Amino acid sequence: MERILRKSGSLLVEENEDGKILFSDIEERKVAYAERYAEYPFAAEFAYEKNSQTLEEIHGDTDSFRLSAISSRGKTLMKEYLSVDGAVKVTVKQTFRQGVLSQTCAIKNVGAARLCVKKLANRFAGIGGACLSGDYLTGIKIGVVRGEWGGEGQLHWESPETLGLFRATGHKTGCSGDISSVASYTTRKFSPIVFFRDEKAGTVWAVQHLPDGPYNLEISLTDAERVEGSMYKITCGAGDSEKQGFRLYLRKGAEYRCSETLFSCAKNLSAVSETLTAYRRKYLKKHEAAPLMFNDYMNCLWCKLDEKACLSLMDTAKKVGAEGYCFDDGWYRAKDVNGFTGLGDWNPCDERFGGHTFAEMIGEIRSRGMVAGLWTELEVCSALSEASKFPKTWFLTNDGERVYRCGRYYFDFSNKEVCKYLIEKIRAVYNLGIRYIKNDYNGHPGCGVDWKNASPYAGLEQHCRRVNAFYAEVRKEFPDLYLENCASGAMRADGNTMRNFNVQSVSDCEEYYKIPSILNGTLLSLLPEQLGVWTYPYPRVFWEMNGEEYLTSEYIAERKDGEETIFNLINGMMGNMYLSGKIDVADEENLSLIARGVELFKNLREFIGKSYPVYPLGFARLTDKNSFAAQGLKNGKKVLLAVWRREGENDEAFIPVKNAVSVKEIFPCRSFAVKKEKGGIRVGFNKKNQAVLLELTLSGRR
Repeated sequence: MERILRKSGSLLVEENEDGKILFSDIEERKVAYAERYAEYPFAAEFAYEKNSQTLEEIHGDTDSFRLSAISSRGKTLMKEYLSVDGAVKVTVKQTFRQGVLSQTCAIKNVGAARLCVKKLANRFAGIGGACLSGDYLTGIKIGVVRGEWGGEGQLHWESPETLGLFRATGHKTGCSGDISSVASYTTRKFSPIVFFRDEKAGTVWAVQHLPDGPYNLEISLTDAERVEGSMYKITCGAGDSEKQGFRLYLRKGAEYRCSETLFSCAKNLSAVSETLTAYRRKYLKKHEAAPLMFNDYMNCLWCKLDEKACLSLMDTAKKVGAEGYCFDDGWYRAKDVNGFTGLGDWNPCDERFGGHTFAEMIGEIRSRGMVAGLWTELEVCSALSEASKFPKTWFLTNDGERVYRCGRYYFDFSNKEVCKYLIEKIRAVYNLGIRYIKNDYNGHPGCGVDWKNASPYAGLEQHCRRVNAFYAEVRKEFPDLYLENCASGAMRADGNTMRNFNVQSVSDCEEYYKIPSILNGTLLSLLPEQLGVWTYPYPRVFWEMNGEEYLTSEYIAERKDGEETIFNLINGMMGNMYLSGKIDVADEENLSLIARGVELFKNLREFIGKSYPVYPLGFARLTDKNSFAAQGLKNGKKVLLAVWRREGENDEAFIPVKNAVSVKEIFPCRSFAVKKEKGGIRVGFNKKNQAVLLELTLSGRR
């Protein structure tokens, strides 16, 4: 059969004339029996009632389709597949640009009967072609990014067997490994990104799904009956009927579209990360980076806002160079009132700030030439709110009852009155002068909700699509309003959600020395300029949040050398710095360090916004306190390189950067022992939990 080659950058995709994928790689491969492993670029399952009199049911899957039409326009390819009975059509849209294949697929009911869609997903196959002639178990490692609240971005390289991928017999196998989120917390346990690494050649395939809420990434084998070896494929969609309970019903002429997925391949992880970063920056990033905000929550006021504390922090934030001040949780309720009171009402509480109304407090921020911001959680309300008394039709339900989870009810964004209500709440604070909203999401409605013509699981995806549409409407209504996606500290930090936001909170991690590990893995999925990195020198840690008892002579002495402040600031320079901490009690030395660090970050911001991540020491584990950590941001021949010593006894780190021609320390400028050696640079530290920021100049050679 004829082979068709699609190419973009280093990515090559070979197909046959039936529209099936043969190989995906960075070089052409002509392997015997390749047709045995050919896969359609989508996966589908469906059912419909052909004859209501005889109750005859028709069931179909991917093999029920045949390529019926193909067309191209520019870099976009459209393929139509029709079921053999002509009742169902799948359209696959593929765009090849900048080394990335972007794909979506849609299923349409073109028959007379109501169609039950049981699965629709993008599929990418032909991964690891060399495994056909070698050991498919040891020839590939699969990279997944695991996470937990306060411990995001943990890249793990797994063996296929660990994920459940192995051939038990000579028969064609149906085994698979699944990376999934069955709720609207899309990055709680896993980020929707998977890597495949050829252990011999080093080639890395990357697949990033851009989900609307729940998703399932199914990794499986493309083996054939009684044939040695196998390649890999990955299927990316919301899920299916058997595993997750996905069912969506389409009337005649109706269509369901799967969320977009990105696919790329390059010579190594850094190269494929560069490709995806460049693509996301050009095609997914819709809004400018956020200003450098000071937020009064993390390791700071912990919701205990008052006039004196906030004004003191405003003055200090302005003094050190912050561009905005954000009131976090507490601005809408009186002191010493239950934290859930008024959640969803969003009415400013004037008595909170003593001698100032809330409008006057906003005026205090603006009078200092700073952007005024506040915290919200727009998708929910608490039982202790007036909003909870709205009709049941305003809320998500399950089995007809309002969903109440994590102390919250959840608004139904298919109700136009809900959207109108929330837009007006935003308008009210906007008219007071608010130009920055930190939008949180500290709970989710579970794995399913009631939805017309959908199972609960499929209904949850439909709800999430309405939520994303709402935020798009907010952007349209208030074009100069900055939006931060907090999501309980990166629990919904996926690339699709970020289309509507300026910045993503990287984590709710309160221990500054863990942030480098979180940064390493998170930068695989998000742009550096979108990554809001908490920077909290002089912290009031959570377990010392009440009163001023934490501010002891021992506390002050521990921070006298400024190393904790430096470590924090360098964390922030690997993304979009997000300042907090009780900086208004810092001594002059630490205050000077903060001001210098903020000024340096602002000078580096343009560079950061054009950079892509590099990993000279690989990926630091959150649980390994003894190893060094490093993170680089590369732009042209320059690399901004952060190096962190953690708890280990070794006081030197060798950083392998083969083509570095010069290196200099740019923060804190305390004459760190830094020298260039053959194959890299060596950095000396004299204390634990110490950090330095370097600037490297590279030769033209890779």
